[in-house]
Amino acid sequence: MTTGAERGEIAEVGTPVAVAPDPVDTARPWRWATVTIATATLFLALTNAHAIQGWFDERPPGSITESLRAPIRGWSALTAQAGLDAPRAALRRRWQAAEAMRFGKERLGEAGADRP
Repeated sequence: MTTGAERGEIAEVGTPVAVAPDPVDTARPWRWATVTIATATLFLALTNAHAIQGWFDERPPGSITESLRAPIRGWSALTAQAGLDAPRAALRRRWQAAEAMRFGKERLGEAGADRP
């Protein structure tokens, strides 16, 4: 029972069921977070190298960016050659097809059809 409930107060009394603690709370949470972030980073580096290259190409030229440009393009080409960008490329093709769709007698350049 909660004490003070009759006065509108809420007090935690626990649960009558023995609940085991969450394993993440007891097993080195920093290591768990580090492994999770590293796994996500590796996955994105392998499957989304095209976006990394696109972002990098938008950076202003400089000594650091110019020295990294070739390795980043090489990484993007390597992942594309290995087929790791196939899901992204397929999704991109479907998006472009959806963008190109016209409804009724709508023509490119008319109101509501601003994008090619």
